[in-house]
Amino acid sequence: MHSITDNYLRAIFESSYLTGQTSNKRLASLLGVSLATTTEYVKKLRQQGLVTSRKYSAVSLGNVGQQAAANLMKKFHLCQVWLDQELNLPLVEVAQQAWCLASFDSNLLFRQLNEYLGFPEVTPFGSQVQRPCLYNEGLSRLYDLEYETNFIFKEYLSDKKVIRYVEHLGLQLDQEYFLENADTVFDVLVLATRTDKKIMVNYEIASYLYVELSD
Repeated sequence: MHSITDNYLRAIFESSYLTGQTSNKRLASLLGVSLATTTEYVKKLRQQGLVTSRKYSAVSLGNVGQQAAANLMKKFHLCQVWLDQELNLPLVEVAQQAWCLASFDSNLLFRQLNEYLGFPEVTPFGSQVQRPCLYNEGLSRLYDLEYETNFIFKEYLSDKKVIRYVEHLGLQLDQEYFLENADTVFDVLVLATRTDKKIMVNYEIASYLYVELSD
């Protein structure tokens, strides 16, 4: 079973992906705990040298924290591939159960499972398996994209809410879309498929969808 610290390192890694920083409010939302609880625990992580933060400022993983988080994510992502390829579980189950399974501490198990699966490069959510890192120069958050831009949908957060949203919209990895504009009344981005089907993505979810610019 993962420790509380493991859960926080994962949440900080995922919520600061591509940007390098997150907030206590965002962490509290991902973890399903109160803002006060998050603030207090982040303070402990800072004292342990795992994160850098100041009162009312952004939270970032320090060098030690980044390495610890990357090791956690490697096991987590490998277990996602295993559950998807071998058991064909629904993606929501893949994300939830993979985190439970990834609490093992055996390097031998990791190496043998990795070899058994053929050293997979990406998870069913598009995330890197072998070398997960905070920054990927080829990707941007959909939320940060300029309007009237073509892009390829490459990755998304393996969180229950995000997974269900992506499945409901019918978004497909490695497919090209066009970001038309935003509807500020409803706080959504307006996308179009190649067949000109319109798709509305709310701002919160758009910050967890990762894309690659296309010509």
